[in-house]
Amino acid sequence: MGVELSLDPPVCPIQANGGTSKHKIINHCDKMLAYKVKSSNNSNYSVNTIYGLIQIGYTADLIITRKPGKPQADRLVIQFASVEQTCRDPKAPFATGQPVGELCGETIIKLSAAE
Repeated sequence: MGVELSLDPPVCPIQANGGTSKHKIINHCDKMLAYKVKSSNNSNYSVNTIYGLIQIGYTADLIITRKPGKPQADRLVIQFASVEQTCRDPKAPFATGQPVGELCGETIIKLSAAE
């Protein structure tokens, strides 16, 4: 396995007093991917989409929003799994709690809130 899925930019510098950060989730492999975004801190962070599908070679927009709060070491985990081109339900590979597919894994994004 190489890099099947990445984030551009790969880090999220965001102020502790709140704000947004825009990113692209990039599919680098030869399979369509389903993804799920999980946060270590749902009290301060939210995203514009939790589940999604990314076609081969395409990108998806990810907007990370932070509410004001004390900065701490937080992160987002983007789990992914390969799916058939006919898949229309991005939640299906995650029904068991862990991604299921020929290719599966996760990418971690550190959330570095600064005061």
